[in-house]
Amino acid sequence: MTTLIVYAHPNTEGHCSNILKQVLTQLKKRKKKYEVLDLYKLKYDPILYESEHYTVGNRKVSKQNKEIQEKISNSKKIIFIYPVWWNSMPAILKGFVDKGFVSHFAFKYKNGMPIGILKGKKAAVFITSGANNLFSFLFLGNRAGKIMSKDILGFCGIKAKTFQLGNCIKFNKEKIPKIKKLVNNGLNWLY
Repeated sequence: MTTLIVYAHPNTEGHCSNILKQVLTQLKKRKKKYEVLDLYKLKYDPILYESEHYTVGNRKVSKQNKEIQEKISNSKKIIFIYPVWWNSMPAILKGFVDKGFVSHFAFKYKNGMPIGILKGKKAAVFITSGANNLFSFLFLGNRAGKIMSKDILGFCGIKAKTFQLGNCIKFNKEKIPKIKKLVNNGLNWLY
């Protein structure tokens, strides 16, 4: 099985790109197959159009999103890498979730209760933040990580855990040992 990596950062050099490099290095060492979906390089369109808005009876899923859903279905392990902006994910990733993790694919309702359809999958969520981890925990309750791991992936039945790197205001190579440790911890949990 292939591990699906969803990467959502416009920069080519920084904390997130170094996390991606370390993830790829570690997966190669572990002899794991993987595929990277770089949402910015794909020029992924995050806008949810009226024809895709399933709560009003529409169920149009674009060819690109059907292909992505197939990749998600065929992956037991998923890795997300993105920065925290305004205590959430970049808009491109939010649109990816809105358009890809839809009703009847990722979840369904039975008697008004949500049921996750993507059970049996695990996801490691690597996020970076300008705030340090202590501030994120004490004042924000680690909300940024919980949005993806609990509110979205958990809702869909995916077991997920967040691995956060704080103090990511400006990249410097001194962060690489911390990035390696973070990625190692995340992949050890995932596999």
